[in-house]
Amino acid sequence: MQNLLLIKVYPERSRRAVSFFELIIVLAIIGMIAAITIPMMKNYLPSWQLSGSSRALVNNLRQAQEEAVTTQVQHRVKFFNPTAPPVTYELFKIGATEPLEVITMPSNITVTGTDGVPLDNTFSDNQVIFSSDGGPSANGDIVITLGDVSKTINISPAGVIKL
Repeated sequence: MQNLLLIKVYPERSRRAVSFFELIIVLAIIGMIAAITIPMMKNYLPSWQLSGSSRALVNNLRQAQEEAVTTQVQHRVKFFNPTAPPVTYELFKIGATEPLEVITMPSNITVTGTDGVPLDNTFSDNQVIFSSDGGPSANGDIVITLGDVSKTINISPAGVIKL
């Protein structure tokens, strides 16, 4: 018996690119998907804006508290016109001449205080001061509002800050 070596020869495949017509079809499908999803995303944008702003405020309050404990010098978070957008607040080291950070919230967000946190345009100070042991000068809730949706930040007497 003879060993036969069978070799299958395949014809060389031609290299084929995407045709212009196929490209147009794919772009049309992507355009239709975008046309459907973009208006739906507008419904979620305000809640994302509110969530982001409230998380940023919680982080800045915690930063001021941590700086006060670390440096053993009081730090404050002072609000400027909290009920008149755009709300601006600053992190400030007591005794320093320049703020550590100045933050401006989106133009459609308002901030109010409840339960002992003085955040209203009738108060002249509109601030929360953290002592060197991390304790706040005021405890209660800070309510951040965008339209008819709101988020509440609670500052406990012990200095626990939670959203």
